[in-house]
Amino acid sequence: MLPGVVRRLPRAMPPHLGVFEVRLASGEVPRFQAGQYLTLGLDTPRGFTLRPYSIASCPLDRASYELYIVRIDGGTLTPQLFAADEQPCWILPPRGRFTLAQARTRTVVMVATGTGLAPFVSQVRTLHRLHEVGIPAGFRVILMHGCAYADEFGYRDELLAYAAARSQDFDFTYVTTASRPDPAHGWTQAHGVGRVNELFRSLFDLPTDARQPVALPHGVDKVKLRELIRAEPATLMVCGNPGMIDDLREPARQLGMVGFLVEEYWKAPTRS
Repeated sequence: MLPGVVRRLPRAMPPHLGVFEVRLASGEVPRFQAGQYLTLGLDTPRGFTLRPYSIASCPLDRASYELYIVRIDGGTLTPQLFAADEQPCWILPPRGRFTLAQARTRTVVMVATGTGLAPFVSQVRTLHRLHEVGIPAGFRVILMHGCAYADEFGYRDELLAYAAARSQDFDFTYVTTASRPDPAHGWTQAHGVGRVNELFRSLFDLPTDARQPVALPHGVDKVKLRELIRAEPATLMVCGNPGMIDDLREPARQLGMVGFLVEEYWKAPTRS
């Protein structure tokens, strides 16, 4: 277990969401692959607590790790984490197999809810960094991110900038959708409507919950987006709410997707 310091970074986002930087007393952080997670430990009022979190930073940056975390009210670790701007911590080094190396196709569809976005941020950041220095990404990536409210789309500006790099041959598409499309929380027609698994289903005319409205963001062409995914064999990578993950298993099978990759640390004890 490695000692370090965890610090909350200034970000414009709702108070229950936070971006945190982890630095180690020993200097550079251990190497990792984009998509892996580390285990963070804090001394809390309930005792020493360990929880796994996906790493959002690019593995080319060795000064620190970046984590994207939601505060769980009544939880053990996250209330303590959000209570101080900086505090001592301990980590277990990165591990996990939720990486692009496990994808067996060039086209990868990433579907995330909430802070399940973190491993995909790491992966897209890494692909873009390589693209900037002339190393072909080798992947076509379509990222679909769902949240309850539109002001919860962490990293949106950064991801929009990567999507805009399509004009420089960076093959990345980014779609957001809010299950509660409230303009008071930042929703506009630039976002879709509905849960992200429902939006994915509707994209391929698969059954959806008739009680829940579903719509793509304004200006996103359904046929073109569908063709982008179906032009060649694809792998589906999912991270976030377990209900979303379970709901997409059957659509992935029906669509003949070559791979269905799930973040494995959901099998660990509850995050709190």
